[in-house]
Amino acid sequence: LELLQEFKKEILFTDLTFEFVSSFDNYLQSKGYHLNTIAKHMKHLKRYINLAINKDLFDLHRYPFRKYKIKYMESKRTHLTPEELEQLESLNLRGRRTLQRTLDMFLFSCYTGLRFSDIVSITRENFLIIDDKVWLIYSSIKTDVNVRLPLFLLFDGKSLPIYERYKNNPWTLFDMPASSNSNVNKQLRRICKMANIDKKVSFHTARHTNATLLLYNGANITTVQKLLGHKSVRTTEIYSNIMDMTV
Repeated sequence: LELLQEFKKEILFTDLTFEFVSSFDNYLQSKGYHLNTIAKHMKHLKRYINLAINKDLFDLHRYPFRKYKIKYMESKRTHLTPEELEQLESLNLRGRRTLQRTLDMFLFSCYTGLRFSDIVSITRENFLIIDDKVWLIYSSIKTDVNVRLPLFLLFDGKSLPIYERYKNNPWTLFDMPASSNSNVNKQLRRICKMANIDKKVSFHTARHTNATLLLYNGANITTVQKLLGHKSVRTTEIYSNIMDMTV
């Protein structure tokens, strides 16, 4: 909405033509947005024009997306190799509390596949003891899918010592404000530099690492789908061909 308002202060349904959509695309390109980011904004715009058609607010014959095609680029998903993961695991950050928490969150996500939005929301109530084993059970904020993770089984239970260190925090597990994804990404770049990892790493890299290494270690793709909380196995399939080592 903000971008549309920057582009044109007041927009009527009669303004929404092929020419308008193409000009908005050019405007987003001129602001330096990535092709996939432009595609995301166009999908939102298309969704609301479709809704307007369904509500008889917009004439179907004037549908601007009949001629305009939303363009995507295959995005390169960065993941860490087992060796790079070991470099992070053995990194000594004694005395650097904030960086240590960021590293612990990132590693926890590598072992569990949690998104940033979920990792900053989980509390001790999400951890259940079933038959003397620790499970993490939560509903994904993004997809509302219920996910059940056997922490004692995944990656040889490497997430458990991290859980033990933080489990007495009063609110969320890592006691991290939900708005600080960009700050965490900046800290991760520092951490990776210290660990001699020459890769563009963001917090979401942990989720890609989790999926890739599970498949590499022989996990069934539908099992990985359940562990990641994907609604469709097609989403999970993007990981099945990105690790040369499996060949």
